[in-house]
Amino acid sequence: MTIYTRVISTSGSIVACLVSGSLALAGEKIQTVKMQHFEDASFIEDTEAMLTRMDSGIYMSIDTVGLTPGHAVTAWFVVFNNPAACSGDECGEDDIFNMDADGKFILNADGSPPMNGGGIEAAGISALRADGLVIDIDGKAQFLGRLPIGDPSEAIFGSGMANAHAAEIHAVIRDHSDAKPGKVNEMVNSFNGGCADSFPFAPCTDLQFAIFKPAM
Repeated sequence: MTIYTRVISTSGSIVACLVSGSLALAGEKIQTVKMQHFEDASFIEDTEAMLTRMDSGIYMSIDTVGLTPGHAVTAWFVVFNNPAACSGDECGEDDIFNMDADGKFILNADGSPPMNGGGIEAAGISALRADGLVIDIDGKAQFLGRLPIGDPSEAIFGSGMANAHAAEIHAVIRDHSDAKPGKVNEMVNSFNGGCADSFPFAPCTDLQFAIFKPAM
């Protein structure tokens, strides 16, 4: 998972009420997992990603550490609406990009990775923005995101989420390097803001992820 990928502002107090187990409404499902490093998939201590599934959509809260102070960082939803159709019984980047048997990108002549159209269609994949901010001096951050059913307005590609309970949801944290004066808004509100126009979009890089399996 290397290239997954708008701010929907939600106050912390509202999110706290929505995801509180004591206040959960009928039909809600709350899942919590640790964040993982893209580099080796190891779990990151002192982190928590929380997903609340409702009939109308999902809410996500990520508390994480180890980010670079002063960097612009974004958070993304990657939605697999039909996870049963993912390759090898596991949803991941090979469902989004064409890759060889060794897990390496099969690149176009210009060096860019071609999208796996068949895999994206079969698994019903969408990538949508969740949040974005500039990292504080302690390297810690909280990302908040909301995704209603059938809303593709924040999508990089795909038609959004069809069923909040049946979809597999991946959360992705993407670093855009130092927040540049005059470009901060672009950097925290887009997939490649502040980065190169062509693959591999340096210095943008995916740092952390979390996986929420279907809750049905």
